[in-house]
Amino acid sequence: MPKVSDAYIADKKKYIFECTSAVLKEKPLYQITMRDIIKKTGFSQGTIYRHYASLDEIYVDFINKHTANNHLEQRIDWLLRSNQGIKIILVKCFMLLGKYTEELMRSAAGKLFFEFMILYSYDPLKRDVLFPQLRFKQSLEYARSGIIKYVTTNIRKGLIRPRMPIRSIVQFVNSFIDGIALHAAYEKKESASEISEMFRILAITVNKFLEIV
Repeated sequence: MPKVSDAYIADKKKYIFECTSAVLKEKPLYQITMRDIIKKTGFSQGTIYRHYASLDEIYVDFINKHTANNHLEQRIDWLLRSNQGIKIILVKCFMLLGKYTEELMRSAAGKLFFEFMILYSYDPLKRDVLFPQLRFKQSLEYARSGIIKYVTTNIRKGLIRPRMPIRSIVQFVNSFIDGIALHAAYEKKESASEISEMFRILAITVNKFLEIV
């Protein structure tokens, strides 16, 4: 069998993505099957499976292709290394997370980002395999862990005095962000602007939990 070119494979995957996008407009994520994608593309089952072993692989590749590349990690690193006040840095970091999440929701993949997270949260085996492959999930986790490390480092330096156990603050932040993801999955793109406001409220609340020396 002759070897196909990279351009040929890229074209096939592009068309699969276009058909996936069309199916996502017709059905909710949890109702879609590989058969739906095959039928929409008009390809044979063998053709699809030469490129993707499962529907999960299509979703991961599709999501990563449409992930906004605004260099969240670099921007978070720059903020956390800056000489601005601790309270200002924390507010700007959370606002940056809000802006990134808002851009994700407005992207071509739209709510799929968050619907995918919710759907697979109930399947620990798939979650542990698939989530680390998601570019946007990697970026959000990097930012979240960077902020937590920044706070704990400044607690050790005596520059921050938490008003409650740091573990409780971390749990609160994680639950709040997970709640925002849930909100994003159920709302329309037009409500994306609300997300930045939610992160602003989160920033204010976290700063109230911390006494900046």
